[in-house]
Amino acid sequence: MGATKIERFSDRIVIVGVDYLGGDLLEEDLLRMIGEYHPSTVAFALCDKRFEALGENDWSEKPLLPSYKEGKTGVLVYQAFTEALRENLRRFKGLNAEGDVARLVPFADELDVDVELIDRDISLTLGRAFRGMTPGEKLKMFWYLKSTMLTFSDEKRKKSVEQLEEHDDLVGGVIERVSHFAPSVARVASKEREEYMGKRIYESSKRGRILALVPSSKMDPVMDEIENAMEEEKSEGEHSGFEHLEEISKKAYTRALRFISPAFFISLAIYLFIFSDVLNIWRAWLYWFIAVGGMAALGALLGRGHPASVLTSFLLAPFMSLTLIGPGWIAGYVELKVRKPSIADLKTLTSSDSPNEFLSNSIIRVFTVGVFSNVFTWIGLFVVLPLLIRYVG
Repeated sequence: MGATKIERFSDRIVIVGVDYLGGDLLEEDLLRMIGEYHPSTVAFALCDKRFEALGENDWSEKPLLPSYKEGKTGVLVYQAFTEALRENLRRFKGLNAEGDVARLVPFADELDVDVELIDRDISLTLGRAFRGMTPGEKLKMFWYLKSTMLTFSDEKRKKSVEQLEEHDDLVGGVIERVSHFAPSVARVASKEREEYMGKRIYESSKRGRILALVPSSKMDPVMDEIENAMEEEKSEGEHSGFEHLEEISKKAYTRALRFISPAFFISLAIYLFIFSDVLNIWRAWLYWFIAVGGMAALGALLGRGHPASVLTSFLLAPFMSLTLIGPGWIAGYVELKVRKPSIADLKTLTSSDSPNEFLSNSIIRVFTVGVFSNVFTWIGLFVVLPLLIRYVG
């Protein structure tokens, strides 16, 4: 049985320690525990995205359009990263990471109990951790993601999951790897995750008895967080909740940087309009359009974009460069509409065996079009700037 330990924390809370990485918890085990403790809710330490990725094949056809439309490109990166880890564990370690536990979710749902997924989205856990890293730590994080997802070497793929099988928890194993190059950030990420699960369990217990299946290594920390929430509520009247753990705040200087380019070029345009003649204004606009639009289109072309994406870059970049929205993301959105990548593309992305296969993936084309178009737009701005300054003089 995969349940290594069972703790009755209180009359309303029962905590079960489970191996989420390679356990063999069976339907009969869950059925026996439900019969013994009579919970109204069964909770699993999974998030919606990780559970869906482990679901039926029809979910693989789910389009990635919503995440891109909402600007959540980081979510796609972390989804691909998680899928790459699962594939590498399956291929090199023979482990069906989180798969056996995920199989119990629909089984529990068919019984007369509510089902909750109480773990925090891995994109939030890693995203918040990334925000707290130093520039050097971020580079190491990029390398970790790259060595897991974007490699054609079996040796490197195998190395990406070395020692991971020693854990009972996929996300916990990832955080432990992060601790090698960002120990303080990893400690915060682990603590936040434990707090999140503890408070979710405590809130659910107010509606009835809950049977919570958590990684065995997280049993004591999660129970400590439940105790903290109870004590805080007793002394303050309510506890602080978990909503603040679902946010990723942007640093002030990153928000300010988005205004620099629009503010400068709009000011320059106003100056030209007031102090220059009409011919110079039209020349400046023509240089602007050709340089910025042309470079943005070149970026989309180098990103192997569809002709519609290339044309979008050319036409919108001169205007979008004056806004807070990168023109490349609009071109990437067009590429997304044309290519229509799905969750299945995440799976093929993480198992690509050659550079050509990797670059031909629909998801990669969306990213390369978006990124290259943005980068080349900035190059175009710096090319046209000296020409515009001539007319100011």
